Amino acid sequence: MKETTPGFIKNYSEVKEMPMEGGARIRWLITHKDGAPTFSMRLINIPKGGNTPFHSHDYEHEIYILEGRMEATIGDKLKEASRDDFLYIPPNAYHGMRALDDLKIICVVPISAARKILGE
Repeated sequence: MKETTPGFIKNYSEVKEMPMEGGARIRWLITHKDGAPTFSMRLINIPKGGNTPFHSHDYEHEIYILEGRMEATIGDKLKEASRDDFLYIPPNAYHGMRALDDLKIICVVPISAARKILGE
């Protein structure tokens, strides 16, 4: 298999943090703009009491909780999750998260999501 983009190591502080609705802040750590062909990785910080937007779309998420606790809505289910828990959100499922403590998560989405949100 031919490697088309060299690998790299960066620190999250090198990536611009952007606001989201609900008080969350996001850093797109790895995207198509870095040469990634398949997945994007995001670091999302949500202050206690804040949330991500509640919505649905045609792609999946994989989420890992680095710090804190949350109430996660996936479809019609509301569950609490905390540090070292992980979530799978299927395509088209209504979802969102509310921070019960200051929350830090890694969220993986397909490159198509990054292209839709960040552009080419």
